[in-house]
Amino acid sequence: MALVLVWHSGQTLFAQAPAAPDSPPPVKAPALTPAQAILKARLAGQAQRASLLGSEIHNADLRIEARFDDLLTTLPVVSDSKDSHTKVTRMKEETIASLQQAVTYYQQKRAWLEEQMVRPTFNLTQTQKQMISNDFEERIEKRVKQIVDLFQTFPKHEEFERYKAAGINSFGGVSYEDSEDYRQNLRLSSHTSTMRSKLIKDIQASINQLHQENLTLADMASKAANPELGEVYGDEQRKNEQLRDVLKEDLEAIKAGPTVPGRPVSGHEAQALDKVIKHSVDSLQGEFTLLFSRYADWLTAASALNTLRAAAGRP
Repeated sequence: MALVLVWHSGQTLFAQAPAAPDSPPPVKAPALTPAQAILKARLAGQAQRASLLGSEIHNADLRIEARFDDLLTTLPVVSDSKDSHTKVTRMKEETIASLQQAVTYYQQKRAWLEEQMVRPTFNLTQTQKQMISNDFEERIEKRVKQIVDLFQTFPKHEEFERYKAAGINSFGGVSYEDSEDYRQNLRLSSHTSTMRSKLIKDIQASINQLHQENLTLADMASKAANPELGEVYGDEQRKNEQLRDVLKEDLEAIKAGPTVPGRPVSGHEAQALDKVIKHSVDSLQGEFTLLFSRYADWLTAASALNTLRAAAGRP
């Protein structure tokens, strides 16, 4: 009979515990066959690989977000001066191009997932597909919002006198020349106008693409093999509608034009900033290459893991 330690009236006492009733001996699990042991080892190895790749994807995504956050903390608060000409505006253009490239990457992967719902080539669960699709949609929304916010810090058109007095000519009259303020505003507003037209065209194209995707999804839902799959297609349609609404708001913001000019910087400051921005933009390209390389590896690993789990569940 065992002794147990109890607490009573502030004193520690030893008391005899009542005898436990006899219990049947534990049943030993049957030994694994060689094939089962191999399958178990493969399952554990594949699960570890998928987990490690998932961690690498997560870390690459964090680095990309940090890069963009740095860029979009620095650039919106500065603008060009007569000394820097158009250097700051061109840095903003390059950053927007990088943001747009990111949107293209995510749109391509999201479209691929929709294709997987119809003609799967990877053994992914519907939950996995929807989870990845949600992640891509979130990133698309964020990137487009960052594009809009940065564009709103582009130079605005201002009215300047085109000519200024430059002295007395040989005939004794006043000679004139183009005002530097006028020329600078002309240079900057030209960049703004070009970027505005491009963004309007690109965002409208994305809105149209989402509309076409929803037509396809509606057709797929009507021909779905079971109600559960039809609901999946319906969820994707609703997400597309939400994204379209967001893009329409962004489109109106672009049409409204710049609203928040930054602090004019000197040519020297702009040159130093240019080196930092170029380094960040170049680094982003490498990070995206790594991200989608690991993503491709994870798809293969997750697909293989799901197949092994199904095999392990069969008698």
